[in-house]
Amino acid sequence: MPAGGNWTPLKNDATDFVQGTGNADITPSSLLTDFIRAAGGLKALLRGHGGSVPSGGGTTGTGAKTKGGGGAGGATGGTSAAVGTARNLGGFLSSVADVGLEKTLRDRGLENVVGKSASDVTDTLLDEFAGPASTLDNALARESLAEIRDEILNDAETFEDVEKQLNAAIDELGIFGILASFFGHYIFKMFCRNFYEEWVKKVGETKAATSLKEIEEYIRSSVRTKLTGRKITTADWKKDEGTQITENVLKETLEVFGVTA
Repeated sequence: MPAGGNWTPLKNDATDFVQGTGNADITPSSLLTDFIRAAGGLKALLRGHGGSVPSGGGTTGTGAKTKGGGGAGGATGGTSAAVGTARNLGGFLSSVADVGLEKTLRDRGLENVVGKSASDVTDTLLDEFAGPASTLDNALARESLAEIRDEILNDAETFEDVEKQLNAAIDELGIFGILASFFGHYIFKMFCRNFYEEWVKKVGETKAATSLKEIEEYIRSSVRTKLTGRKITTADWKKDEGTQITENVLKETLEVFGVTA
């Protein structure tokens, strides 16, 4: 975790929160707001440079290993892996809603999984949208996409199940809401990356996990309450407008947590 600047009071507040020694003003809401600001806000997340990585790597707090080595994020410039992955997801969901799952897969050159099991389809889509976990930013984006997959397709077994549950999620949450949920997972994993190991050292795994669950639930409920059902205009997701729409979803997701820049 970086030292100095906004990180020092944030680290102190986070310690008080997990130890239960802070005042009532230290809440999941205040921690998330301060964390996103300390990590660089919207500009940093758009570039894939938010937060930091624990020395020597470690876990995200959800059991997944991340790669260490100085620096944060996976992008060396341009769009972050999170934005790129979310844009791919948005384009896919939009196509499924318009022309169905089979045609969407064929149009993407993925006809080899048409009619296959849910696990075959979703594993292929995970690789297609997120790519390998070759950098920290890529790893967190891939993990976040896997969370969305598990939420939407948790009990899907067949190809038909996948299409049915995708359409149900689009109807219930909207594409905007699904992408906002993806960014919510990404922010949570960034938070875990910075605090999980330190919290385990201070209070043990059980208490650290309980506190992180409180943070996670706050993110989930806030995003769903404020951004579910938002409409997205028809767009060509492969062009700049697709990136712009995705970046706007990220911007509005951060605004849920009181961060406007």
